Order: sequence, then structure tokens, then C-alpha cells
Amino acid sequence: MITKTLLGITNFDIYGFKGLVLVQALSMFPIAYLVLDGVLKGINPELEDSAFNLGANRRLVFRTVTLPLSRQGIASAWLLVFVTSLADFGNPVIIGGNFDVLSVQAYLQVTGMFNTPRGAAIAFVLLVPALIAFFLQRNLSKKSLVTVTGKPSTSGLMKAHPLTKYALAILMSLISLITIAFYGVIIYGCFVKLWGYNWSLTLEHFIYAWDVGKLSIGATVIMAGLATVIAGILAMIIAFILVRKEFPGKKIMNFVTLLGYAIPGTLVGIGYILAFNTPPFLLTGTMWIIVFCFVFREIPVGIESGVATLSQIDPSIEEASRNLGASTRYTFTHVILPLIKPAFFASLAYSFVRSMTAVSAVIFLVTARWNHLTSLVLAQTEIMRLGPASVLSLITIIIVFAVFALIRLCLGQTSYTAPRIGG
Repeated sequence: MITKTLLGITNFDIYGFKGLVLVQALSMFPIAYLVLDGVLKGINPELEDSAFNLGANRRLVFRTVTLPLSRQGIASAWLLVFVTSLADFGNPVIIGGNFDVLSVQAYLQVTGMFNTPRGAAIAFVLLVPALIAFFLQRNLSKKSLVTVTGKPSTSGLMKAHPLTKYALAILMSLISLITIAFYGVIIYGCFVKLWGYNWSLTLEHFIYAWDVGKLSIGATVIMAGLATVIAGILAMIIAFILVRKEFPGKKIMNFVTLLGYAIPGTLVGIGYILAFNTPPFLLTGTMWIIVFCFVFREIPVGIESGVATLSQIDPSIEEASRNLGASTRYTFTHVILPLIKPAFFASLAYSFVRSMTAVSAVIFLVTARWNHLTSLVLAQTEIMRLGPASVLSLITIIIVFAVFALIRLCLGQTSYTAPRIGG
């Protein structure tokens, strides 16, 4: 629709390595953005102002002040994107073409060849680069720098150089146009009678999609909502324990929390069926097996975001609270949690989005009573009902944006320009 019909590009093939890299980058850069957004808002702007007052130029301030203070967040964002891309199933299975990836091969071995041991072996190979990435990230972020000290800050936002501002504006405009084009195609597909053949407009897809999807819509929102709350709270608690507490097995706990991210979702789904198919943990066929799967898969993002932000907060803030008689629970909920609000929002937002759009693990866990929108979209696509699939996708998008607004409202953020944490 876009390349051939609108732009007249006929010699570009989206299938294969180049197309997969393009789609992976476009679909996963929000992960890095959500993590870095909270980290950058936690940097005290007075540190940059002090460097300017000492005569440093913008490039030197960025290289010696801003970049080192952001190192923890950059390393966390890099790890999350790398592991997400490593274990991704949806994009490669659709546009991978002749470029094979391990997650798809593991899926084909289990479902196509019915060779579970070989599929498990392929999945185990995925753990090797995940382990390397984990230890490399921990080495890069070993030295944490405190920027939130509890002292008041009156400094404002640093103004960007005009050339930098215009260059970034052009780059983000290009990315935004591509993203808007994707959304536009989905919306257009809702009204087209038969995609690629009959371009006449119709509303029948909305009626059909509502008839087949109304139960799935409610079930998906309930399961994603429960998983978001559980994953968000647990992620911040675990991040607080990992950063502020010392105990035997701390490094093992930190590593185990990321393991769920490196395992292909297809095998996670199969593993959940095998693990929860007999008493006393009989969860197969219920919504809880899907909710727990979401929590297990998405909690690493919240933990990494929370660790990156907590590493910037001076422990003396908590010590002052405890010296005044506050308990650890009160200190966490009334002192620490407000300071890590951007990271908490990032965890909630990402968990909900991934829970609403999960594919690989969910297709093994859904039932007629607890079906998922993505499973329904995949089913409609397989029978070439692209119109209803577009409608269901549009409903998913609307729900996600509505919950985004609700989360920000509950956190006291009425716009996407959140106040800087001055320390």
C-alpha cells in the first residue's frame, strides 16, 4: 500500500534480514525510550549548569556529565532491547522470509515437527547470547552515580543548540511519519471491503469484529490489567531490594528475573501448559495461567527501569526517613516511590502494552472463555479476513492509549512532559 501504491517503489522486498532489522528497530525503540525517559528525568540539571558555568561547551557537558550519569539507563535499555529482539517471535515469523532465527526454528520444531527435545535445545542456545549480554550490561553499569540527593533544585531544562534541535526534529518527524503510516494503514483496512482487490468502503467489518470479538476484548483487558498491576508493583519492590539490600544470592536473583525474557514465548507457553496442567497447580484453561505468563515475561522491564532509577537516588534520603521513625514500608511508599514515578510509569505502560499485544506464548494458553485479542487477530489473518483483523487491531490501539492516559492521571501526570526530578 505505501511503498508500491503511494511511493511507486516496486523493487523493495520487506522480507528477510533488512526488513526484519527495520521492523525490529521501529517496534522496539519505545522500550529504550521508556527506560531512558525515567533516567534522564532523574538527573539533577544543576550538574549540567555547573559545568556550563565552569566554561564547558555543550559537547563537553554531554560527554563528561550527561552521558556518564545516563550510563546505567543506557546499559539497561540496551539489554532489554537486545534480549527482546533475541527472543522475538511475531516479527520474524511474518516477515523473516529466508532469514532464519532461533525463536521461529524452536517453534517449528515443537509444533511442526513435534520434536519437543530439539525445540528445547534450540531455545537453550538462545540463553547463551542472553547470558553474555547480561554480564556485559552489568559490567558497563557496575559504577552507579547518585544524582537525586534530596536537596532542592531550582535549575530549569537545558536548551538545546538550534542545529541539534532541528536535526533531532527531522529524525523524529521521519520516525513519526512511518509510525503514523502504519496506524493509517490499519485504520484504512477497517473500511476496505477486500484488501488488495476491492477498495470500496464498508462498515461490515466492525459488525463482524464485534460479534466475534466482544468476549475476547473484555477478557484481554481484564487479564492485561491484572498483569500490569502485579508486574508493576513486584518490579519496583524487587528493584528496591536489589539496589538497597544485601543478602546471599542477590546476583542469582537479579539474573533469574531476566531469564524469562530470553526464552522464546512459544516454549514459555508450552512450558506453562506442562507445569500447570495437573494438581495442585491446575491453572490450564483459566485466566490466571495467562496473567502469570504476562507477569513472568514483562517484569524484567520494570526491574531494569527501577534499578536504573534507584541507582541515582542517594541512600541518605531513606536513612533520614528511617531516622525520623518511619518504617521500611512507609519509606518505600512515601519517599522512594514518588522519586521513581517515571520508572514506575514506564513499568506499568510497558507491561500493559506487551500484555495487550503478546502473541507467541498466548496462542498456547487461550481458551474459548479466556481468549486474547492477538490470538483472534492471528486467526482472522490466517483465513484472510484482514478487515476484521484491522478492526480488532484498532480496538487494541484505542484501549492501549486510553489506559496510557488513565495511568498518567493516576500518577499525577497530566501530560507527557513530566517535571524534572531535581533531587
